[in-house]
Amino acid sequence: MTAFATQIDFMKLWTQNTADEERKLQKFLLTGLDRIVQSKSGILKRIKVGPSISNPIVRWLEETSYPHTVTVLWASTETDGCTLSGNLFGEAATHANMQKVIRVGTILERQSDGVQIKVSAIHASNLTFTAATYGSAASTDYDSGGVSWDVIAESWSDYKDADATRALDRTWRRVGTQIHAETFEIPWTRKWTDMEAVADETAHQINELLEKMQRQIAYAVLRAKPYYDSGYVYGDQVEESTMCGISTWPAITQAETANTDVYVNASSAEISKNLLDNLIRNMWLEEHSDFDQGQWYLLCHPSVHQFIVDLDIAFREMRKDDKEIGFMVDTFAAKIGKRFPIISDRYMRPDVVHICDLSKVSYGYYKNDRLNRKQLPTQGRYDRWLISFQTYGTVVRKPRQSIGTIYGLATSM
Repeated sequence: MTAFATQIDFMKLWTQNTADEERKLQKFLLTGLDRIVQSKSGILKRIKVGPSISNPIVRWLEETSYPHTVTVLWASTETDGCTLSGNLFGEAATHANMQKVIRVGTILERQSDGVQIKVSAIHASNLTFTAATYGSAASTDYDSGGVSWDVIAESWSDYKDADATRALDRTWRRVGTQIHAETFEIPWTRKWTDMEAVADETAHQINELLEKMQRQIAYAVLRAKPYYDSGYVYGDQVEESTMCGISTWPAITQAETANTDVYVNASSAEISKNLLDNLIRNMWLEEHSDFDQGQWYLLCHPSVHQFIVDLDIAFREMRKDDKEIGFMVDTFAAKIGKRFPIISDRYMRPDVVHICDLSKVSYGYYKNDRLNRKQLPTQGRYDRWLISFQTYGTVVRKPRQSIGTIYGLATSM
């Protein structure tokens, strides 16, 4: 069973300076601090603490999967009769990335009525191709603007050459580190004076600082923003580097390619079932979020949770023999048939709701920098100490598919 440090253990180790005590302090104290932080934050207790790192920037490679829906204007069966538009692979559609999705033989089906067309030619250097009705009588029910088409299949024969092969590109994601530090000092007169409700002044000061640092970790994991200078700047490019919180990731991905269906401005409105249902549906259809895998939650501030509790309140009833007043809502049932446990956390922004896969989220510590305590020399009758450690994160794998956001919500009822 894993051992965790308590405040009493900490004070025993704090006052001793042998190599063994220092090793125990480094090994156990911050593990205990993590547990305390996580026990006081509904979100953090569900986020894994990753392995230690020794780089000022944490990097990982990601790729965007092949889309199953494209936006196409079908204007005729003649040359240049079809025009693709919108985004592919998290960026504006180009001729190169169009060929990763559509090639000769690809069959598309229009979502609105089930009409299928088969691609017969891809045109050079632009977003146009030729296609005609497939699998039914010829149709001339053309589009007046770009509409959604599903990529159904491709027709092949034994003698068709693979002349247009495909491969997904990968891009780097990254986050920086952040140093958390606190100092405190105690005059000797106060240190050795008995005070009501304070048995040990040093222990009392350390407890208060640890409580403050616990809040710092929670706020950093959820809401920290890296330094910004015409773009986010990470790690060794900034002397005082800061982390990237969960709530910052949607802004980063939306700056790459905007999708207001999954990054929704509520314009000071109250949270509603429609807002939540539409967000979840659009994450599923447009960003291909996989709600059947991972650990999906609805993350919100307690003030937002108050609104959620009152949704559909007119359809609830209480009996005369009920001895409990009030309702508790801990799950949101979306209209697409998925359920999302609600986590209300005081460290969340009060105007924001996230639909988030916490299995894709982690943070951790810098190598050999989990916790340092240092007594600073002074010229007077007082003790001065420095407590510090360094974290990295917040790492979110595939943030575009892993986080949907409603922001700008009303924060008072």
